[in-house]
Amino acid sequence: MPFALVAGVYGFSLLAALSLLYFFGPKAWYWHLLSAAAALAIGLTPFPEGWHSPAADLVVGAIFIFLFFWGAGAIFFLGTRRRHARKA
Repeated sequence: MPFALVAGVYGFSLLAALSLLYFFGPKAWYWHLLSAAAALAIGLTPFPEGWHSPAADLVVGAIFIFLFFWGAGAIFFLGTRRRHARKA
């Protein structure tokens, strides 16, 4: 699998998680804790026998990166509540 494809998919997954945190802010603490725990559970669970392929690695890795950075990244976005301008 080409390195550019892997870097692009993983980079997009990371940017999607951080963009959601930036635009919508962190949610309740338990959602972020559950997301990080799910990412670690997905990352530490061995694949079933029929799933050993580069495509499966790419999908599971992208899901892991998204869940982990959305869950753990909330710590860095706690004080960044965006204020929307009111229309008169």
